[in-house]
Amino acid sequence: MFDLRKKGPTRPFTHAPDCPILRADPSVEIPWSEMERGHWQAECRCGKEHFHEAPADRRTRLDPLDRPPSATRRNASTGARPIPLSFVRS
Repeated sequence: MFDLRKKGPTRPFTHAPDCPILRADPSVEIPWSEMERGHWQAECRCGKEHFHEAPADRRTRLDPLDRPPSATRRNASTGARPIPLSFVRS
């Protein structure tokens, strides 16, 4: 529905030069199987190939680079200034 299926690595499986399956069908594509989260494996009679995805940072970023305008108080004469600490709960 939302196409959330995992597709695996985009690079094709590399066969050995004397692979009997590649010799029989030169256009064969070995599918990648996800063994565990982020670990993909392709297996042929000539061997196996593994691919490990880079781990993603699961933590939420708390200090965004682009702060919204509401993060500072504006005054026409002084420009932008930080919110006073008296408004911050401890």
